[in-house]
Amino acid sequence: MIILLIIVRSTHQELYSCDETAVCGCSSNFALVNRIVGGEQAGTATWSWTVSLAIANSRLCGGSIISSSWIITAAHCVYDLLQSPITVYAGSTIRWSGTQTRMVSQIIVHPGFNADTFVNDISLLQLDSPLNMSDSNVSTICMPLVSSSTLESGEWPPSNTSVITVGWGRLSDGGTLPTNLQQVTLETIDYRDPTCSVLLTDEKLQLCASVPGGIKGSFSIILLDLYFIIFIFIDSCQGDSGGPLMMFSPSNQWILVGLTSSGHGCATPTYSGIYTRIVAYKDWIQAYTDESYWIDVNHGNSNSISKICFISIVTLIFFKIFHQ
Repeated sequence: MIILLIIVRSTHQELYSCDETAVCGCSSNFALVNRIVGGEQAGTATWSWTVSLAIANSRLCGGSIISSSWIITAAHCVYDLLQSPITVYAGSTIRWSGTQTRMVSQIIVHPGFNADTFVNDISLLQLDSPLNMSDSNVSTICMPLVSSSTLESGEWPPSNTSVITVGWGRLSDGGTLPTNLQQVTLETIDYRDPTCSVLLTDEKLQLCASVPGGIKGSFSIILLDLYFIIFIFIDSCQGDSGGPLMMFSPSNQWILVGLTSSGHGCATPTYSGIYTRIVAYKDWIQAYTDESYWIDVNHGNSNSISKICFISIVTLIFFKIFHQ
């Protein structure tokens, strides 16, 4: 059993590679994500639209570059500190460090934001000067363009879609902040699921995500002295707020589908995490900036990543067992 776990752990990875010349949703480096270990350190120049925010020189939040002049983040990060300085660090996986640093000149909080329910938890930050987009460590993330018929037929992205979130948030509830950017694979959860419905206020504006299988966080398998297996729940936590929830599109580009918003503690097994549903805010975002990139999304094969990964693992396990 231990040998089998080691084999699975070492091979259960996904490699996401895209055209770095694309106008959005592609970094200069590919993304390698371990789908067994729930939380892990992100590679350099992998999520180059992700920024760390220093708000009032003390509060930590994440954000995403949607154009050279605009950052998108959660409203609850900034709504009560509108007159405070906000520093944006871009181009680095190190917290509060970057190849480029900018101050925020304008903060736009969604007028319908509710600090109690976290509905409309979204805001836009305009930079005091545009980012240099020729920097190989900096890029923009794509925004989802979804037809009205798709939105009317059900929630988007649909449940069981494989997604990834990243951030510099605490590694456990009340724990320490990591220096390096962390990444974790999750799965969107049906809004009627009991791990989601108890926390969700408006399924049109919010979505849930958790570990595949419906349990909050991922199981990290750690072997100690080959005798004990310890399971640790991993998920977004304090300090991750405003960071991106992303899906990999059939066009091989990363698309922003959500913003880390709220939840019940950190990695509580019986609850999903709550994210702001980006697709619901297209008109509001475009009312302030027409610089962002919105691309058509085909979600027909949203589950293919998980299926292919499972098949690959089974094949590798049998190959290793019978070819010793």
